[in-house]
Amino acid sequence: MLQSEAYTLVTTASQHQTYEDYVNVNSGKAYNLNVYLQAALRRQYPELALTVALANNVNLLAFAYAGLATATLDIVDESVLRTRYYLGSSSVGESRTFAKYLYKWGDEYFIVYVVQVGYYQMQYIFKEPSEGETVMSGNGKTDELIVAIGKWQTPPPTDKWVYVYDGYWFRSRALYDQVKTASWDDVILNEQMKKQITGLMHKFFDSRDIYKNLGVPWKRGVIFYGPAGNGKTISIKALMNSLFRSDGLTIPSLYVKSARYTYDIRSVFQQARYMSPCLLIFEDIDTVVTNSTRSYFFNEVDGLENNDGIFMVASTNHLDKLDAGLSSRPSRFDRKYLFPLPAEEERKLYCLYWRNRLKEKKVEIEFPVKICGAAALITDGFSFAYLQEAFVATLLAIAGKRSEVFDEDMKETVGGGDDGDRDLDDYELWREMKKTIKMLRDDMDAKVDISTRIDGAFANALAEEKKAQAPAKKTTSSLSRQSPAALRKPDSWSAKAPDVLKIHGRTVRVDEQHAPIIGGHDTFVYSSEKDG
Repeated sequence: MLQSEAYTLVTTASQHQTYEDYVNVNSGKAYNLNVYLQAALRRQYPELALTVALANNVNLLAFAYAGLATATLDIVDESVLRTRYYLGSSSVGESRTFAKYLYKWGDEYFIVYVVQVGYYQMQYIFKEPSEGETVMSGNGKTDELIVAIGKWQTPPPTDKWVYVYDGYWFRSRALYDQVKTASWDDVILNEQMKKQITGLMHKFFDSRDIYKNLGVPWKRGVIFYGPAGNGKTISIKALMNSLFRSDGLTIPSLYVKSARYTYDIRSVFQQARYMSPCLLIFEDIDTVVTNSTRSYFFNEVDGLENNDGIFMVASTNHLDKLDAGLSSRPSRFDRKYLFPLPAEEERKLYCLYWRNRLKEKKVEIEFPVKICGAAALITDGFSFAYLQEAFVATLLAIAGKRSEVFDEDMKETVGGGDDGDRDLDDYELWREMKKTIKMLRDDMDAKVDISTRIDGAFANALAEEKKAQAPAKKTTSSLSRQSPAALRKPDSWSAKAPDVLKIHGRTVRVDEQHAPIIGGHDTFVYSSEKDG
């Protein structure tokens, strides 16, 4: 090494050594971080009453995110620990493990610290005592907030919704209406298997005391697997429908449409715990539990938190692609049920189902019983989804050739009278059906998956419900327009806040969460104005 390249001793550095901090943290007495934080926060706000609440019981930020309160991140007086994530499509997300919020609910103001303590998210809520209260007594206004959030999170027993998670939770009446039409009578499935599935679920919800006496967690899970389009989805809907009871003791159904990230998985199980006992559904679970979320999912299923009362139903078309820890470990999913391609007898039963259905609807078309057997013979390898498409496409083709398909005054019904000795080709239904089945067979050879086709009206209704219940975006009329100085001094809180706020004469741009947008060498603080 050349002399000019020798290391130079820097003598102007701080004398502090990080190693000392490391030793101090790791060699101290056993501690409880929650106890320490409560003591430290009481010293910081000696004139305010402190209430501690778990986020998995009452979630203050979710309540604000839904537009029912406002929570403004405060980095003027407090630091924040956060991690940024790339979410795709040029968007970035953020998680915070230590943060202070200026919280407003109705006309009431609070200071809230949200801190991750181990597996739990703790919420430290400060509020000035009311008359007759002290800083060490219970706080009535904080209790009112907790009750309001609890009622918001928990639906009334007669609430007729299905709860859907797709980036956030929303209630779907459209899915509820679909579920209410689903019946086990519409499912062509081995009768013994039907009884096993329904019996297992209903026995679970009626057996809380048995699980408790045995000292085992009151939770179960099943997986429906098999080729696409063979009754997994309609069986799930029939299960959900069986839980809607007229006596008001309805078991809620929670349907997970997508959960791409670990915080999505967390939100799913938090809601399930809020609403237990409940039915938690993961349709196409192989798209929900991925390599990046698998370990987190396992921890939520059988980690430290209490999952009592949660009955999970998952479905997949690709059992072989599931991690063995998901599909083969009893404490997660205890049983698996195969939904295979229908055999000839099941295909015939499905055709008879359609014959009876058209008869009930009084559709003017000849449909002798012998068509059922003939159709079953030429649909080998068809799933129930393909069989349904064969009937729908056939009937639409016939309807297109007629001016009127339905006749409410008809005396004769489908298949009335003896089939006689007529040839199958004498029947319009059979002629059209053969064409349709050939076309579908070509689709199968081209590997076209018609089982993923979704009813347009239902899809639109679900999208509208999701949009209508989307979390409200914060505007400049939210808590950011309240004076942080006033919020930091409870004795000077006022009912009216200034329309325009500048701190230390600075105006800065803020993001949708009202956190300053940081750049350059500036030190940013809150403002209620956004620069263009």
